[in-house]
Amino acid sequence: MSIEQGKDISELFRRVNNIIRIGKVVSVSYTNAKAKVKIGKITTDYLPWLTPSTSAWIPLKNGEQVVVLSPNGDLRMGMILPALYQNTKSAPSKDSSKITISADIEHKGNLSATGNIKATGEVEGKGKKLSTHTHEFSYNAGDTPATATTEQPS
Repeated sequence: MSIEQGKDISELFRRVNNIIRIGKVVSVSYTNAKAKVKIGKITTDYLPWLTPSTSAWIPLKNGEQVVVLSPNGDLRMGMILPALYQNTKSAPSKDSSKITISADIEHKGNLSATGNIKATGEVEGKGKKLSTHTHEFSYNAGDTPATATTEQPS
């Protein structure tokens, strides 16, 4: 729908007001990576949400407060910019020196770290748990072979 010059100022006003709107997610289609957002009395159709990369999956959740960006003020063409902290869903940390993610994370591909890695829970790889895994090894001390077993981690 186009707006002719000098006609329907209320339609122009409505579109300008719809360019940037704040609302809450009320329904999510994880299969289609789209969500419905309630903005006042209006509920949008399913809209896509923005992501930092198409190789990242950061799903929206019902109740999250979001921004809907609508080109030309047409909510049917909107896209969701997630998410805003609010009283009921506050930031998972107040530490400005760390990135904190409060969620289960699944990583596919190689992962490298320079520095220390700390875990407060169990660390497991290829079915072996760090807290219970032991090693057996043999070595030669001079002419005397010996066998030792590492102790269970404390």
